[in-house]
Amino acid sequence: MAKTKISEYDSNASNNTDIDGININEGCTPSGINNAIRELMSHLKDFQAGTSGDIIPVAAGGTGSADITTARTNLSAAKSGANSDITSLSGLTTPLSAAQGGTGVTSIAALVTSLGLDTSADARFDSLGIGTTASGTTGEIRATGNITAYYSDDRLKTKHGNITDAIKKIKKLNGFYYSANKTAQDLGYEPKKEVGVSAQEVNAIMPEVISPAPIDPQYLTVDYARLVPLLVEGIKELSHKIDALETELNSHKEEKHNDITG
Repeated sequence: MAKTKISEYDSNASNNTDIDGININEGCTPSGINNAIRELMSHLKDFQAGTSGDIIPVAAGGTGSADITTARTNLSAAKSGANSDITSLSGLTTPLSAAQGGTGVTSIAALVTSLGLDTSADARFDSLGIGTTASGTTGEIRATGNITAYYSDDRLKTKHGNITDAIKKIKKLNGFYYSANKTAQDLGYEPKKEVGVSAQEVNAIMPEVISPAPIDPQYLTVDYARLVPLLVEGIKELSHKIDALETELNSHKEEKHNDITG
């Protein structure tokens, strides 16, 4: 059979008796040798260009394929650029950087630090959900359980006396319905009906419960939970007045009864 491509050549030299049908046996003509060499050069050029139809196996340093897709499969190689043939990564010794779509670290602890979520970091979120989905409303925190903060234990407090004139202070406050005005809406608040008090009024009687508003420090906000001690003392003052009135009323009743029966 005429040997028309390199893959048909035999590793046993004595079996190579022709090139593309040109006789190269012992005693062949000089012109036959010349033509055979030219034909061999043509075969080599076809082989270089990949048009000869020859496929070099992987074991011989080739890819075992004449097309790219099968070559990658044979070599267990993923394609470059955008691809869908990478389904998992293993054995990485260098973490992918953030620019490569990674985190740049290889442990959860390091990831927390790199994201600015460790105990020494100042992190900021648009909204936060604890045990539930975040609402998506800027600045809102949602939680399925209680939010525990600050401290109330007597062992941690040096007391400076009870709140005095609580009723007098409370009478200076107004509880009212309101909705976000144009300025508040420009800051991102929704114009819905709400209830509250005036930070300016509270500041006049109890500045300890007033803080700069998170949305903009030029505005004020009230820590409503810390108004409870004022209300407690106000209720106690009212209770004392009620007790005094009841005592006085009972005294009048007794005097009137004595007048009638005496």
